Amino acid sequence: MVRLIPAYFSAIVLSLTTLPSLCFSHNDAAYSHDKRAVANNPNWMSRLRGNKRLGELSLPGTHDSMSTKGGDISKNQTMTLIEQLNSGIRVLDIRTRHINNKFKIYHGIIPQKTDFGEDVLKSIDAFLTANPTETVLFRLRPEYKPSNNTQGYTDTLNRYLAQYGEKRWIPAETNPMLDQVRGKFIILQEFSGITKDGYAYGLPYKDIIKQDKYKMKTNWDLYDKWIAVKHHLIKAKKRNPDTLHMNYLSGAYGSFPYFVASGHSSNGTSAPRLATGLTTPGWKKSYPDFPRVSCFIGICTIAFEGINVLTADYLENNSIDKGKMPGIIMADFPGKRLIENIINQNELSDYGFNEFE
Repeated sequence: MVRLIPAYFSAIVLSLTTLPSLCFSHNDAAYSHDKRAVANNPNWMSRLRGNKRLGELSLPGTHDSMSTKGGDISKNQTMTLIEQLNSGIRVLDIRTRHINNKFKIYHGIIPQKTDFGEDVLKSIDAFLTANPTETVLFRLRPEYKPSNNTQGYTDTLNRYLAQYGEKRWIPAETNPMLDQVRGKFIILQEFSGITKDGYAYGLPYKDIIKQDKYKMKTNWDLYDKWIAVKHHLIKAKKRNPDTLHMNYLSGAYGSFPYFVASGHSSNGTSAPRLATGLTTPGWKKSYPDFPRVSCFIGICTIAFEGINVLTADYLENNSIDKGKMPGIIMADFPGKRLIENIINQNELSDYGFNEFE
């Protein structure tokens, strides 16, 4: 849940923008703040064997998938939901405020001026109709306080599903095979309640093993966030494939979400990185995974690096045994390189899905 940054933290963030930024732009395709689809991967799951279970897959996702409003404090995405799906995203984070017997999309107290039915379920349905080889998972959770309702949360959900829920996967097991869920969406249930038939609405979100260290006191907590992400990547590789793992790259509170994703001095895709204020050789052992840049007569600036970039680099440079996937990776402002590096962890082939096979 987003909260307004206290004056103390605001002063810290403001002071960081006065640090000397690097004298050149930094454009890495792991991060994008552009308002467009960043990649073209609408049916990449057609290249996966259908006997693979969800826990054996590597899936790119977005954190607070519909949060495109509220300024730099609360904004997490610039792509629309359809643009995310067409770029290759397969796991979403949907947060609904129950108000006036409707689900409106919120990020904390900030309304996103979108509706769960028209803007989420209808878009997912259209995408899966056009791309029946794919599956879409989404975390569904109540956000902010309910207001002016005459019915319960699941009553309202049932009404939405009656209109847009034809493609909902009805839980039959905890780790289905891909062929069982192609052309369907899967709810990751973070609310209480069961359907009228006595079943869960989806898979329990609480059962997913997660890394979600999102509270940043200052920008200098970025390295600790990266260590948490990296350790979970290593942990996920050693996991039991019957268990879903989810790794959040996002962070907020004392830092802007775009900074956590990019390390940039402003939100632009090609904005300069911020400097940490440290140099080598004096602090050569500090922040070993952060880049050394602007070197002159043996002295280099240690710059911040975004979690999207560090994760994309890690996936590219560290071999991951096939069948031991990094799991679900949730990001703010993901770029083409990050999305495709996550996709490429899977055992992709020239195999083409055929529903009559």
